Amino acid sequence: MWNRQILRTQKPEIDSTERLRLEEVDLTLPASQYLLRRNRHVENIPHIMITSSRLRPLLLSALFALPFVTEPLLPGSLRAAEEKKIEFPAASQHSVVKQRVALTDVEVDYSRPNKNNREIFGGLVPYGKLWRTGANAVTKIKFSHPVTLGGKQIPAGEYALFTIPTPDEWTIIISKDAKVQSTADYKQENDAVRFTAKPEPIPVTIETFTIELDDVKGASATLNFLWDKTRVPVKLTTDDVEQVSKQLDAAVNAKTPLDPRTAYQAAAFYYDNNKDMSQAARWIDQALEKNPDAYFMHYKKAQIQARLGNQKEAIASAQKAIDILKKDKAPDESAIRNAQQIIDSSK
Repeated sequence: MWNRQILRTQKPEIDSTERLRLEEVDLTLPASQYLLRRNRHVENIPHIMITSSRLRPLLLSALFALPFVTEPLLPGSLRAAEEKKIEFPAASQHSVVKQRVALTDVEVDYSRPNKNNREIFGGLVPYGKLWRTGANAVTKIKFSHPVTLGGKQIPAGEYALFTIPTPDEWTIIISKDAKVQSTADYKQENDAVRFTAKPEPIPVTIETFTIELDDVKGASATLNFLWDKTRVPVKLTTDDVEQVSKQLDAAVNAKTPLDPRTAYQAAAFYYDNNKDMSQAARWIDQALEKNPDAYFMHYKKAQIQARLGNQKEAIASAQKAIDILKKDKAPDESAIRNAQQIIDSSK
């Protein structure tokens, strides 16, 4: 008990007035700290021995003032922490399209406005005016390796994509300024390439503006812009086939043996790109030496033999693939049909 401790430490010659003053000074600070520490246990306060009648009102005032001091601070901080940001759906939804073409990754980042019973080209999207090719922000396009788009070579990198639609042709603009924020910020001096493409009418109405990569075959694809009753196709190609071909040609010239998995992939690559079928046949035989029960390798061999004009051998390889498939408890019926088609077409 603080007041008793203080009374025992005072010298006898200090008068009562001075003693009271010391009590107020020494008791006020510890008592306030005590109340702050124990504000949730106010029932302990009566155990504090208060000997000064002048100190009692002071402590009571501190006690009743404490909620008014702490309440605006603590609950307010808690309320701020509990506040959550309200997120609303965008009218034109954000979309990211990713597609691998051969060994090149293509990515388109854009927002997709809706038709909503509006006239689109020549209306909402004016003819002859620069368009950000979407909504909310300028559309971006990215290539992991060099590509040829619309007949124009484009280095790997990220670009802004603008268009200028007209009834008979669209101007496609690939800008090196990937950080451009709007059509107002566009500068022609930053063009990487620009070319034209022909719009085509389509029999169905596309409600939501769409950018897609379709007809993905080997090292090529078609970049389509679709909205309302209009489609604008742009051819995209990569040089990945040439690069892989150079590596495989070097392996052939150096007579470097390929592991079974690479040999199979090389045979399939040559078949898919209609290259040297005799070399493809040698690679598939090399792969089968280590994998005689791989039905898909026998199927690929049948395809290569059929293209070489070796019909009898193609039928035998296709039948081998079917026999292996049928040994499975749940045979792949689709694969069996594909092999049977080779047999039927080779008779």
